[in-house]
Order: sequence, then C-alpha cells, then structure tokens
Amino acid sequence: MRNLLFGFLIFLTACSSDSNSKNTSDLSLKDELITAIETGEISNWLENEVEQFLLTDSEVVLTTKKSSRIHIPKNAFVRNDGSAPKGKVTLVFKEYQTAGEILASGLPMKYTDPSGKTIDFESAGMFEIRALDGKDTLELRKGKEIKVELATPDAGKYNFYGLSDNTRGWTEIAKNQSPVPNPYLQDAKDSLSRLEQVMAENQPKKPVPYSPTDKLFDIKVNPAKYPEFKEIGGVMWKYTGSKKSEDPAYNTAYFNKKYSFTKLAPKKGEYLEYDVSFASTKDTIVLTMAPVFPGKLKEKGEKKLLEKIKKFNEALNRSEKIRSQQRNEAKLLRMFNVDKLGIYNYDRQYKTENIPILAAFYLDGKPMDAYPGASVFLIPEGKLCVVQYGAETQDKFAINPYERNQLIAVIGENEVYALDDKAIRNLNLPQFKNKTLKIELKPIKQKVKTGADIDAVLASL
Repeated sequence: MRNLLFGFLIFLTACSSDSNSKNTSDLSLKDELITAIETGEISNWLENEVEQFLLTDSEVVLTTKKSSRIHIPKNAFVRNDGSAPKGKVTLVFKEYQTAGEILASGLPMKYTDPSGKTIDFESAGMFEIRALDGKDTLELRKGKEIKVELATPDAGKYNFYGLSDNTRGWTEIAKNQSPVPNPYLQDAKDSLSRLEQVMAENQPKKPVPYSPTDKLFDIKVNPAKYPEFKEIGGVMWKYTGSKKSEDPAYNTAYFNKKYSFTKLAPKKGEYLEYDVSFASTKDTIVLTMAPVFPGKLKEKGEKKLLEKIKKFNEALNRSEKIRSQQRNEAKLLRMFNVDKLGIYNYDRQYKTENIPILAAFYLDGKPMDAYPGASVFLIPEGKLCVVQYGAETQDKFAINPYERNQLIAVIGENEVYALDDKAIRNLNLPQFKNKTLKIELKPIKQKVKTGADIDAVLASL
C-alpha cells in the first residue's frame, strides 16, 4: 500500500445530471499553494489544474479557461520586505467549480461562526490567487486591490469568505453577495459583429478569367469625386453580363459620350465582380463588370488581393478565438475586490431534510478505521456542497434518502471504489434512521489523480 493519506468520498448527485499564460500543476510553491488541510483529510497527491500568467508592471485583465476575469492593477506586488519584485511576476490562479475539484483541493468546507456554531458550506465557487517572483511568494502592495470576476454556476445569494493560511479557518468578509449577468457575452457578440463586417469587406474572391482577345473597357471617372474608385481605379474592365449587346467595349466612344459613371457596388459570389451604374440624361443602366489588371497593374491588383486575404484571415482567426471563449463563458459572474492574496470562497449554510444514520463505512470488506486519516464526503443532490465525516464522526452521518446518491472512495491513483444509485437505494436508508447501517463500497477500475478524474468517475456511475 502506498504511503498516502486516504479519503472516502460520498456524493449525492442530481437526478439529471491576453498576457502570456501557462498551465501546470507542477509548481515549486511548497506550503503556500498546498491546500490540503492540516488533519490530512485528502492527501495532496490529488491535483487540480493551475493557471499561470506572466505579468509586466502594467495594468492587465486576465481571462481564465473557465471564463473568470482577474483585473491586476499597475505595480500591484511587492516582496515580503516591501521591495519591488526582481523579475517578472507570475500570477497563479486556481478555480474550484465542481465537487471533484473541491475534494481534490483538500479545502475545509466547514465554518464556525462567532457564536461557536459550526455549519457545513454550500459553495458557489472558490478560487486561490498567489503571485511569485521566481520561487519567492509576493504580497499585494498596500492600497492595491485585485478585482476577481469569478464564473459561477449558481444565481443565489452567498456570503464571501477568506481562508487563513495559518489556522485554515474561514473568516466572513461580506454577506448576501449576488452574481451579475456576464457583460462579456455582449462584448463578444459585438466583437463578432465587427469582425464579420471586416471579413465581408475583405472576402477574397477569384478574379474573372481574362484572355488577351477579350475586349476591355476603361471607365472614365474622377477618383476625387468617387472615393470608392481609389482602391480599384486605373484598371481596365471586362463586361461579364449575359447580354453582349450591352458590352460598352464594343462601342467605347459612343458609350462614354452618352453615359457617365455613378456608382460601383461589389456583387455577391465567388468572383470579383461589380454592379457598375451609369447614367445618361434619359436613363440609368447597371452593368455587371469585372476588373482586369494587365501589365504592371496586375502586380498592383495581386498586392491588394493579398492585403485583403491577410485582413480576412486575421479577422477569421480572431473570430474563432472569440467564439471559443464565448462557448466557455458563464452566464453569471461573482465580483469582489481582494486586498490580500490567498483562498476565497462564496458560500452559504447547507440546509436540507437529512435523516441521521449511524453509518459504518467499509471499503471492499475493510472498515474505514483500517485506513488512517480516511474521511467520508457527502455532496447533496444539485448543490456544490462537501460534508466531511471521519472515522470518529461517521456515526453522525446524515443523508437525504429521497435524492439520488453516489458513493465513491479514492485510496490512490489506481484504487477507486463506489456504489451507484441503485445499490444505495437498495440499502433502504429510511429504515435506518438513528440506527447502525453498514455501507460497503465496491472496486472500480478507473485511475484517479485529479479533480477532473473524480468528476469523470461520478459521471460514469
């Protein structure tokens, strides 16, 4: 058996269920970023994704993979002695938005209020924020604050708490904090609209085939009077309409005497064609024509086409990035300014109609007591809530038997045990109110190393 701290996890799930950045979980942050609590409920071999951002001294807004935003002011950080950082600052950020991520974090999910009452937390999202100068931890400069806009899965009111790095206890910072609609969703929509306009204006089109025997026509126009002609003026034109009798190239002198150019409008389609309007004293005609770039003008035309293709591709790539970010955007954000680096949590008291059961947890035939430091975690249906029970408190276990339940135990990367909802229901939980009940988990062949792995196991049950 590996020399690890062991954790039993019980889950109740729902019935239906621009700064340089680098992501890693291999950080040399020692105690500052190891968030396993002192009693060792979960060993720190369980990991969560860590995002790192290299900063300059300038003000910047960072966007995480989960669409949270971090607003960093200018010259925000100092070393422990108050001096400026010696090199580039690395901002380290962790988000906990799922049951698996919270469990893998090892963060305590109980709070003792000033009256001494201890409650279990129901979370609307947690985050950890740190800063490094090389391997040295930094602090926020006095008077500086970081605004965190945290993506949240819940629309209700929650209190805001901070965790002491020393005592590992929570302190209430603010009450009844409501989320706000994500303003970046509209920003993304507006940006896409602008980019679509750029792409429409620079959509590369195929030039109309040209033969030396084709008759061409020179449109006489004053570019100063018609600015739209500046980009394409000086070229020759080929009639591409269906009525050859309308081709001005067959009687150029007569056409230029009778008609004057009035308007140029690009046509839809894959070829580079225009609707060109001409007017006389008696009528107006619209001819379909294509520019032809003979001789030196051919090089000019090709250069302009390449410029359009470049603009089009840049807009296309930018729009793809925005659409990708848009798919990850949360509908709601929780906003708060923090004046200290550390761990923060949006929480409220977990309340439900549980029944007490004197649980005796077993893991494939062995009692929980056989695994030093083992704990059981209860997550109620539809709530981001992790309620912990150790060997000494398993007899105080409480559960709502009318919700769907999943039980899972994680002993090591290759040791996972669970019971699905059907097996839990077969225990007839209501009959064991205030009575002893043996609950035994069965082995599952699935490797677990991260919070995401735990979530995957739960989803598969």
